[in-house]
Amino acid sequence: MYLDFYRLRENPFNLVTEPRTLYYSESHCEAMAHLLYGVRERKGIMLMLGEAGTGKTTLVRATLDLLKKTRVQTSVILNPVVSSSEELLDAVLRGFGVEGYKRTSLEMVEVLQRFALQQSRRDRIPVLIVDEAQQLSRPLLEQIRMLSNLEADGHKLIQIILAAQPEMNEMLRTHEFRAMRQRITVRCRLAPLNAHETWRYLNYRLIAAGSDGRVIFTADAVESMYTLSGGIPRVLNSLADNCLLAGYSQGRATIDADVVEGVATHLELEPATVTTQELHTVHQDIIRASLSWNEIAHDLRSAGVPQALKSFIENLHTRSEASPVAMTRTISSGV
Repeated sequence: MYLDFYRLRENPFNLVTEPRTLYYSESHCEAMAHLLYGVRERKGIMLMLGEAGTGKTTLVRATLDLLKKTRVQTSVILNPVVSSSEELLDAVLRGFGVEGYKRTSLEMVEVLQRFALQQSRRDRIPVLIVDEAQQLSRPLLEQIRMLSNLEADGHKLIQIILAAQPEMNEMLRTHEFRAMRQRITVRCRLAPLNAHETWRYLNYRLIAAGSDGRVIFTADAVESMYTLSGGIPRVLNSLADNCLLAGYSQGRATIDADVVEGVATHLELEPATVTTQELHTVHQDIIRASLSWNEIAHDLRSAGVPQALKSFIENLHTRSEASPVAMTRTISSGV
């Protein structure tokens, strides 16, 4: 409804974020660099933690997008609601495109090992990615740990990325998960956006949606949005989308704090508890960002995958013309 009013091509704050519109905050860059490093160096099990809404699934999809033309072959489980090792292994094999096996755990592990060994001999890297890994039961985590034991020529045959909410870290600290904890060689954490990143994030999404760079959210509006969302991108998307709708209905070309507060009441959002000093710091960060808007807008228009991350990808490219192109198949284990 508001796209023409604000001169946008598409919805800038869709709750399902496309990899092409991913905003690479410092935390996102660091997390992706850890994952790409772990894959390239064949480190075994990698763990990415982040609160709900910080963008773990989006980062996983963006990582897959970057790996499409490399020598990495992936199997992705986006919804690990499985009840047995057989179902888990079946999902892993189907994700890699392997078929024609019996449905017993022993045989599926043997098939997976032969597949991984074959890929290794072709200088390819099988990667298993499990999103929402905190939902996995202890037997299934134990099965994943056992898969990490598959080795040849001094390196792990299957690289495993677990994306999970912070409660998984608490689970891994318990005595019964000590063996799994010891095998996690790469760890990273997605943090919420800070105040300056919140300003850049909102305007980056607007520019990606076709904005000509005009200021739509005022500095006081962004300050309120940051305080209300705690820098969680999912909450920011919902808040910003509703603010644009409210602004459109009121004929407002710019969104100020009054609009944000009215929308927050409607969405039943409560401001985060912060100290006076923290509020002052947030205010100063937002003001600095707004004063340097022209420079920021130029940076955001040319934004993309940071060069440092591209260098990781270059090391994962197929080494010869004869090597098969990597294929990525994303599946949900619930299907």
